[in-house]
Amino acid sequence: MAAFGTITSQGVGSNIDIAGIVSKLMDIERIPLTRLDDKKASYDAKISALGQIKSALSSLQSSLSGLRYGSTFQATSVSSSNTSILTATGTSGAALGNYSIEVGTLAKAQKLVATGQADATAAIGSGTSTTLTIDLGTISGGTFDSGTGTYSGASFASNGSGPFDIVIDSSNNSLEGIRDAINAAGIGVSASIINDGNASNPYRLVLSSSNTGADQSVTISVAGDATLSSLLSHDPTGTQNLSETATAMDASFTVDGIAVTKSSNTVTDVISGVTLNLVAEAVGTPVTVSASQDTDSIQATIEAFVKAYNDLTGEIKKQTDSGYSGGEVGALASDSATRQILSLIRDELNTAVASGTGSYTTLSSIGVSFQADGTLALDTTELNAALEADSANVEQLFSATDGYATRIDNVLSELLVVDGTIDSRTNSINDTIKSLEDQRITLLGRLDRTEQRLRARFTALDVLISGLSVTSSYLSQQLTALNSQTSNG
Repeated sequence: MAAFGTITSQGVGSNIDIAGIVSKLMDIERIPLTRLDDKKASYDAKISALGQIKSALSSLQSSLSGLRYGSTFQATSVSSSNTSILTATGTSGAALGNYSIEVGTLAKAQKLVATGQADATAAIGSGTSTTLTIDLGTISGGTFDSGTGTYSGASFASNGSGPFDIVIDSSNNSLEGIRDAINAAGIGVSASIINDGNASNPYRLVLSSSNTGADQSVTISVAGDATLSSLLSHDPTGTQNLSETATAMDASFTVDGIAVTKSSNTVTDVISGVTLNLVAEAVGTPVTVSASQDTDSIQATIEAFVKAYNDLTGEIKKQTDSGYSGGEVGALASDSATRQILSLIRDELNTAVASGTGSYTTLSSIGVSFQADGTLALDTTELNAALEADSANVEQLFSATDGYATRIDNVLSELLVVDGTIDSRTNSINDTIKSLEDQRITLLGRLDRTEQRLRARFTALDVLISGLSVTSSYLSQQLTALNSQTSNG
């Protein structure tokens, strides 16, 4: 803002309050500027009000996403009656129902333990280049001796993922070197070293299949160093230099009396859309897994829509309030164009949905109804009854081509699109504000020139009056002297 000049002294000889006179006159001159500033402030308030309404419209559109595409109505709630035996989770569209599940065995990974070594870092064998060939598969038949951890009379069938070769030489022929080489190979077998506390040979190599399942048993053939061969060669159909401490096993369980076998304890393909996580073996203790429509999620989504609509209603009423009923005058007071926005949306909400064959064709039929003040209210009891009776129809009420969510989203898109209704009004007001700012700059220049002109005129008047005052004083002195001479004569 340009600074106006001020006069801070009295007249040089007349005692005229030049500063006060100019200030009062400039107050009158500034009245158009004040009116211009007030006008600009009102347009700034309109911009802010439109911004608030646009934000409320965007929130309403966001609340429609789950309703428009129907994903909310596909949500399911899955629970287990005994989570210490198994847990269950669901995805959208899970097969609804109650399932009785009894866990017989859990899926397990095989573990093999080698004989102890005195030092985990000492070289084993001569260091001759040796190849460990590892394969994974299924052991069947024969008998297993839990005391020795070995099989007799068994057969082995590869699962087709191997075999894998690992080279051991003088650079890695210690227990730690063998462990690291196996782990680095990434072949579905992991290795570790356990110190069992034995006084002479405490360090034992432990091999574990990385995955559970009966087809994850390990065989190892050794070509090269004889010492390494005597430590690591392992074939359940023949020489077994390692001891099995845990048997590779499939999970076995029943679902509604149907026997199921899986290689993992996490099962995703038995009940559609339901993931079972087997936790404990519990023969004779059935667990009920329930998959039902997630009505809480549906209710929350519809509640969010109702709230967003009510927030928009409140914002538009606030910004267009005329103040006639004692309220605060809104920035868009009595603006019919803004009120029309609410009318467009309300008209859609009051129009029945023609699509579908169900009995729910209006919002009020599922418990969403208009109140006397123009807001929406949700009767959750009525909504849940509708969902239980025909959830597909309730979904269609929102997501069909002429469903409420689809229609309202179309209206909102036209309002919110770039250069749409809201943007066009905002741009028009911004153009007006720019014009007012230009007028203000022009007016400030004129006021500055006016003040300078007034100051110059009153200063000249002050000088004139001061001169006249001197002349008057001189004449008075001469007349007094003349009168004195006449009296004495």
